Amino acid sequence: MTKKILLSASIMMSAMIGNAQLYSSGNTVIAGTNVGIGTNTPTVKLHVKNTVSSELLRLENTLNTGFGKFTLYNDNASNYATFTKYGSAYASGVAGFVSQYPFANMLSFGNNNGPLFISNSGAIGISMYKAGANVLKFNVNYNTGNVGLGGSAVPMSLVHINSAVSGDTMRITNSTSGHTAADGLELRTTGNVASIMNRESSTLELGTNNATVMKLNAAGTVLIGNTLTPAGYKLFVEQGILTEKIKVSVKNTAEWSDYVFANNYKLLPLTEVESFINSNSHLPGVPSAAEVVNDGINVATMDAKLLEKIEELTLYIIDMNKRIENLENENNALKSK
Repeated sequence: MTKKILLSASIMMSAMIGNAQLYSSGNTVIAGTNVGIGTNTPTVKLHVKNTVSSELLRLENTLNTGFGKFTLYNDNASNYATFTKYGSAYASGVAGFVSQYPFANMLSFGNNNGPLFISNSGAIGISMYKAGANVLKFNVNYNTGNVGLGGSAVPMSLVHINSAVSGDTMRITNSTSGHTAADGLELRTTGNVASIMNRESSTLELGTNNATVMKLNAAGTVLIGNTLTPAGYKLFVEQGILTEKIKVSVKNTAEWSDYVFANNYKLLPLTEVESFINSNSHLPGVPSAAEVVNDGINVATMDAKLLEKIEELTLYIIDMNKRIENLENENNALKSK
């Protein structure tokens, strides 16, 4: 008995020396300011010390429909943080994504219901509580390993940006002088429409094998290859295009060649055509070889011009046929005499 009394006194004296202070139902048991467990020199309000490999503190609630919670407050009672472990039968889950993070066997950090969640399946989520609702901003699905950013949807690919807002999805900017947060590269989905946009007044480049193969310039021109886009054109393809089908339209009927068959069309006499060819080595109205090399050709315009020449040839043949028929008739008349 004497040994027990001496041991109790020794413990109390050690606590008093360490400025320990314990309360039980409002009654001070030991005076002081710091409490030590496993140490007689506590340096904070509660100082737990261990010298073996084992846990230091356990908070346990054996009710499967209950939870264990550690709450940290400051001078403002509405500003607090929690560390909560729910029971295995605790009903429901985090509103907005209950199936992904049910309360049963879930661990949460922060005020309200988060914002950091770890489920017993291994899923990890970080949410933002705003306007009375939780929205996942980071979400790792344990089964697939997929990571979701920006929204509460289950991530469907290795990295899935699933913003609940129809518009801005992802933006990349840098610290180059003159750049702002509104500049840079933007990946956007608006409804069913997806777009990649360079917010700067510069190019958007696409490449492969560590080389740029396509450029969309600030002026709205497109270049495939390395040659500069010629002025006056929207698209330039170096080394040409191979395609199974191409269709070119004209703006109005005046740009096609049917005007050749109009009654007021002036067909050049063949003698003038011959004289022009002898002087220029190409047909009237048709660009020369040198002009095609320097300026290229407009496919629709050239097709119309070639058809114009075919239609003119048709008129020459019709006229020639009439002359032949007249000569045959005159010849037959002379024979009959």
